[in-house]
Amino acid sequence: MTNRCLLGAGVALAVAFGGVEAHAQAYNPWGIFPTGVPGAWYIGPEGGWTSLTSNTGSVSSATFTGPNGGGFTTPHFGNVTSNIDSGFNVGARGGYQWGPWRFEEEYSYRNNHLGSLNLTGPFGGTITTSGSRGSGEFTSNSIMTNVIYDFGTWGWNWWVPITPHIGGGVGAVHVNETASINSFTLRNPIGFPINPSSPLSVAPQTFGGTLINGSGWRFGYQAIAGLRFEFSPLVAFDLDYRYLGTPDQTLTNNARFPFPNGTGGTNCCANTHFTSSYHSNNVLASITMKFGVPPAPPPPLPPAPPPPPPQKVFLVFFDWDKYNITAEGEKIIELAAQQYKAGGSVRIQVNGYTDTTGSYAYNQRLSERRANAVATRLAALGVARSDMAVAGHSFNDLRVPTPKGVREPQNRRVEIVFPQ
Repeated sequence: MTNRCLLGAGVALAVAFGGVEAHAQAYNPWGIFPTGVPGAWYIGPEGGWTSLTSNTGSVSSATFTGPNGGGFTTPHFGNVTSNIDSGFNVGARGGYQWGPWRFEEEYSYRNNHLGSLNLTGPFGGTITTSGSRGSGEFTSNSIMTNVIYDFGTWGWNWWVPITPHIGGGVGAVHVNETASINSFTLRNPIGFPINPSSPLSVAPQTFGGTLINGSGWRFGYQAIAGLRFEFSPLVAFDLDYRYLGTPDQTLTNNARFPFPNGTGGTNCCANTHFTSSYHSNNVLASITMKFGVPPAPPPPLPPAPPPPPPQKVFLVFFDWDKYNITAEGEKIIELAAQQYKAGGSVRIQVNGYTDTTGSYAYNQRLSERRANAVATRLAALGVARSDMAVAGHSFNDLRVPTPKGVREPQNRRVEIVFPQ
């Protein structure tokens, strides 16, 4: 029942974290949740080093049946201290990254071996097992719901972007503990024959065996701190310290101690209990593979080249059927000559045009006379004749489109065109 409740709580927390993005727009205290930021799912393996703190507890006494039906009681063992060697952890995690926040589910298996066992014996003396005189193992399976925050604004940029993070988690932890004292056999009975017999008055009798053997699910909590190395938008490497702890728990002891073989009908020793404590320090590395990451925006298009500057055009207008230059036209020609001198030696076009009255051939000759008249005046004002392309175009390229026979003043012109 406890197992189902703890797992149910973890699932409920995962669902709550999954919906946090949808509710952030409605409730976002102090602006801690990002807005308008795309998220990504991720998954990856993890593994590393695990160290358990020394556990101190006790093993309760138990009543058992000895040879010939006698009743006996095992002593209470106090101050049972397990000194545990460093071990390893492996696992996997997956979740959703949303801006600087990560919401994840994590499974982890941890394994540590017993280094030595100290316990206070029934007569007050301390019994120590170490090396070849004892053995044991402490393992755990944890299912945790974690929340992690990446301090992106504090990130360092070395050969890859590096970002520190902190976080925490809660969940369920299944702990299994075993500790044994190496057995030895009494070949001869100890003491006088009595009835009912004591376990030591029956030989051969094995003394020792498993002192602790029990397991159970319990609530777990952990603190997280580490660094993230962003190799690419799709792959990251995390190096973390994680502290995993649980409340103390009293477990049913399935061990048989101190007479594990039950020689002579000895039935020892069921229904004892021991206190279990689990606190671990972990250093682990993990690879995170992201998917569903939105593609990076395309690079901005280069700016369009500026439009070419418009051609500089001076217009000299003429009276109907004339090619002599008017006073107004003289002023325009003088401005064109000044433009030529200001811009250095450039090649200009001097194009003559007419309106649509008269024949095409007549107007062709008239347009050429107008162009030459303007070119002559430009030359007189200092424009090199070799820098002028002079041509007549009759009534082609009308400035104001008209039917034939219309005396349109805007079409009786010479255009002095400077290059761009």
